[in-house]
Amino acid sequence: MIEMLRTRGRYSDIDPAGTIRQLLRILGTAGTFERVARSALDEPPRVRAMLGALGEELEANPRTLKRLRDSLNPLSTFDFGLLGVLPAAKKWQAR
Repeated sequence: MIEMLRTRGRYSDIDPAGTIRQLLRILGTAGTFERVARSALDEPPRVRAMLGALGEELEANPRTLKRLRDSLNPLSTFDFGLLGVLPAAKKWQAR
């Protein structure tokens, strides 16, 4: 999961919408988003931002989303690659 976010979905075999559906399906299983979000705090800011945008789609725990958001520099923007089509991408500082 983290590797997919690190590469911005570059190596996905399916279109952006399908890639996002798959990521949301995986992250939406019981407790998965929370576990990935905890481990993502040690990842580059771009990864945390993309995960936050995915979390918005999942309506994840607001405390978890706040922790991810607070870990980002509010002046930075990030290249989300294929994940740039997420509805919350701009809210999470996508270019």
